[in-house]
Amino acid sequence: MFRLISPGDRHIRLDSIEVCRGIAATMVLLSHCGRTLGAPVNFGHPPFGLFFQFGRSGVDFFFVLSGFLIALLHWNDIGRPDRLKRYGIRRVTRIYPTYWLVLLAIVPLDIFTHTLFDNYGALWEVAKSILLLPQDQTIIHVTWSLRNELLFYMLFGLLIYNRRIGAAVAGVWITVLLIRPLYSGPTTNAWVEVLTTPMNFEFLAGVALGWAFPRIRLTRPGWVLGAGLAAFLCLWYAEDQMWMWLQPPGQMFLVCLAYSFAASTTLLGLSALELDGRLKMPKILVTLGGASYLLYLVHVPALLILGSSERHLHLLRFAPGWLLAIVFVVAILAATLILHIYVERPLLRAVRPRPAAPPIAPTAAMV
Repeated sequence: MFRLISPGDRHIRLDSIEVCRGIAATMVLLSHCGRTLGAPVNFGHPPFGLFFQFGRSGVDFFFVLSGFLIALLHWNDIGRPDRLKRYGIRRVTRIYPTYWLVLLAIVPLDIFTHTLFDNYGALWEVAKSILLLPQDQTIIHVTWSLRNELLFYMLFGLLIYNRRIGAAVAGVWITVLLIRPLYSGPTTNAWVEVLTTPMNFEFLAGVALGWAFPRIRLTRPGWVLGAGLAAFLCLWYAEDQMWMWLQPPGQMFLVCLAYSFAASTTLLGLSALELDGRLKMPKILVTLGGASYLLYLVHVPALLILGSSERHLHLLRFAPGWLLAIVFVVAILAATLILHIYVERPLLRAVRPRPAAPPIAPTAAMV
């Protein structure tokens, strides 16, 4: 069923990965659209009901995808400390410039409204938000996931710096992750939560996939893709029935394993199909994938602003809630694409080093 891909194989752009990123960010947007606009101060009810609450799984998909890309692009850097500087610069510039740009845009307004954050008087808390250090309340709520992302980047960077030390630290971390589900009590320390959340297993699943992908080739990638999509459909139904919410760590571990399987098989099938030349992605979806990080950061503040506009303009008198929500979603997507093309993309070109061409090269925006 598999055949090896030679290390000298041609360079390939995996646009399907970018498209997955864009779809995942859009699903998170739709999930938060229901919760934010459905609040009593806005529409008073979720405009799409519970249909898109499954969209929160977009974060699970991002975690698997992140591990996949890091392993795919940097596995051969492990144990080569001369590669650490370049790796670190690319990881830092992937996260912080866009994030700080968004903060500069929203914080001046939020200081007066306290819509997102109400602790600006505590300078250390503000500093932790700016630096993305673990904390209980953040200026932009969705950045909780970036703290896990940075932890993963640091652990992989340690492997690049020293293979043995990195492997030892990773082994201890994985052991703690395996023990954590046995403890069902709540975690009140933000640092402990970042280190021990079962969602970290999704990074590890992505790393395993990224290691395997250049070394194997599927003869029936469509079946693998179908298995991944079928798993997502089952999880979608489970989310709709609210079977997977507020679970203790032991059950959350199983949920994360389920999402790891669904995301890994979906990524493997799509990437293999594209590698075989049997799949071509629309350019607009690839561009949306490039804008996905910006979309992830701005969508909740944008929804809050649009919800406020409805309260002041009484827009529900002219359109049903579901239609108004669709208009808001389309407006956020369009604005994000424009900002990505004319602001974020030039910013990243200015601050990031040119990528070295790996054996399998995803598009520059998603690295």
